[in-house]
Amino acid sequence: MKTWLLFTTGDGTSDPLNWDSSDAGLYSREDLKTIKPSGPNSLDMVFDILGRIQTVTLKIKNGSHIQVISSIINSIEKSDQATIAIADVGSGNFVNPSIYDVEIKTGTPVLYYNKIVNATAVKIIDINTKLTNLTSMTIANVHSAAATVQVYLLDAAGILYYIIKDVVIPVGSTLKLESDELDYNGDIFNLYVKLGGSTPVDVIVR
Repeated sequence: MKTWLLFTTGDGTSDPLNWDSSDAGLYSREDLKTIKPSGPNSLDMVFDILGRIQTVTLKIKNGSHIQVISSIINSIEKSDQATIAIADVGSGNFVNPSIYDVEIKTGTPVLYYNKIVNATAVKIIDINTKLTNLTSMTIANVHSAAATVQVYLLDAAGILYYIIKDVVIPVGSTLKLESDELDYNGDIFNLYVKLGGSTPVDVIVR
């Protein structure tokens, strides 16, 4: 039997003529990739829906992360119900009493971000920490001179593989790498960005 996880914010219940995708969501347990703290009073449940990441943020009582995670996992593993209300604010049903609100984020979130200001190589994503497929990387030239950029993979043996090498980004321009250019095995490689000089850039990975 397929198990579904239900979330509602309560906004659709209070204003039934204006439902939208941020008011309620039903997600398959198979699409749940990770549960991780995102603040002292919040947990992110990250889902991969056909390659697109969606995040549901649970608002919880301070410091109750472990208890809430345990309740979610136990409910998923032990329930014989087709639908589990993780945080149904509209009906007041919660899988754990420490949950009090929910936010459904349907866009692709920013996963990693860095400001790089000199020629020192910067590790953007460490080995064994990439939890999902990357959809894009943008490198924005935020200076008054052209920026020269390298993006490469580095394995545990120190062998380097370039994705791009010494690409020049003009003043006021942004270079975007798409998902197929960023498809790599996160269990084997670190992802680095390195400047050819001291022209600063902003790096955002989604």
